[in-house]
Amino acid sequence: MALCKQRLLMCYAALVWGLTTAGEPASLDVSANPDHAAMKAQLEGVIDAYNAADPEAFKAAYTEDAWVISMRRPIKASREEIGAAFTPGMSNYRFETTLNVLDVEVHGDIAYMIGRSTLTGEPREGASVPAFIEERIYTAIFKREGDQWLIHRHMESTSPIEGSDLPQ
Repeated sequence: MALCKQRLLMCYAALVWGLTTAGEPASLDVSANPDHAAMKAQLEGVIDAYNAADPEAFKAAYTEDAWVISMRRPIKASREEIGAAFTPGMSNYRFETTLNVLDVEVHGDIAYMIGRSTLTGEPREGASVPAFIEERIYTAIFKREGDQWLIHRHMESTSPIEGSDLPQ
């Protein structure tokens, strides 16, 4: 357990170091690395499970003690809480996402991925929710369990609009 926490701290330190020492990196082509490709596929698979209104497949992408930190919800701190939070919306929206991977590092059975994404939400037939498009920045920490990379921590925030009057 201590080794796992140490690896997580290393991932967070690498994230902070990368953000403070350089500008935004170029996009990565993850197809050349099977681990990187599997992690990206896991994030895309969550959207597929959501669109299929399949809560069990949705939850299966996460570790038992996963966290999801999203923009408009309290932290969800288990696979079951994550499933309970997202299942009701499955009847309202169909999503499309584009993931632009900026960085991936693997440290044993722990890895992180940082990127930008565009999430497009379209109401399902009969749902009275608004369509939307959001530009996001995401950080996903994965844990290898067996031969699978599961999402262990996932956080998203909206991307700042370039040229806006946001504080520096």
